Amino acid sequence: MADKRVAIREIQHTADLGVEITADDLSSLFSAAGQALYAFIADPARIDVREERSVSVRGDGTEELLHSWLCELLAQFNLAGFIGKRCEVTQCTKEQVDGILKGEKLDLSRHRFHTEIKGVTYHGLKVWQENSIWCARVIFDV
Repeated sequence: MADKRVAIREIQHTADLGVEITADDLSSLFSAAGQALYAFIADPARIDVREERSVSVRGDGTEELLHSWLCELLAQFNLAGFIGKRCEVTQCTKEQVDGILKGEKLDLSRHRFHTEIKGVTYHGLKVWQENSIWCARVIFDV
């Protein structure tokens, strides 16, 4: 089986953080978006996989679904202190995403904290398919 191609690129945005992601399929796109969110918060190289958390979200269409997915991942951090190293999407349709987050609780003595993400905005949120590649643009409120 061939490796899936994924690209994540930080984009300039006044006062907020933005990211553009491309991937071969929708599952990889959602996985990469989650990992980008957590990488903005803390250095993934210093995060260990000590626990797994199952998450499931629903949405009406791919943009609403991506927003719900990222909001749930951010809630895992804000409410439980969980910081993900990897986000594995186990099922992805245009109405539901199921996945497993792998990481640990934030430990400021070991983890290099980058920035606080306040929320996932709808501003500029876009998910589209270009030829056979899935693309997304997301802006995070900091």
